Amino acid sequence: MLTRALTQGFFSLLFSIMAVAQYGTAPNGNFPANYNGDTFTGTVTAAEGDQLTLTYTKGGKTETFVGKLGAGCSVPTTNKSERKMIASDIPQGTVATAFFNRNTKKVDGQKVKENLLIAIRFDVWQGQKIEDDKKKIWPCGP
Repeated sequence: MLTRALTQGFFSLLFSIMAVAQYGTAPNGNFPANYNGDTFTGTVTAAEGDQLTLTYTKGGKTETFVGKLGAGCSVPTTNKSERKMIASDIPQGTVATAFFNRNTKKVDGQKVKENLLIAIRFDVWQGQKIEDDKKKIWPCGP
């Protein structure tokens, strides 16, 4: 009986870890000192204003992440200059990794959590997978 309970507990833990596998930790890099290392990888399902929504689905489980880009992300343009990319510039269907800090603020006396993007990496752009050695992390914010 004890063995069965331990086995069930182990599989419950394993499946719960697998369900949130889209969350991760940032690789070593040049990040702001206040960055806590959280990432979320998913497909862009909405991009409006300064909000970017990523969705990750595996099996029958779906997880949605909403992050705020703030002042936009610095990305290159075709003429090799940089500009700030806003959420609506990112096409739906793009697979991206958001590097974010989770902040808590008070709104009308209630604590509200928000995810503030500090960087973004594109994993699939316009249907084309980006090779690992060509992926770049683009900083977001002021």
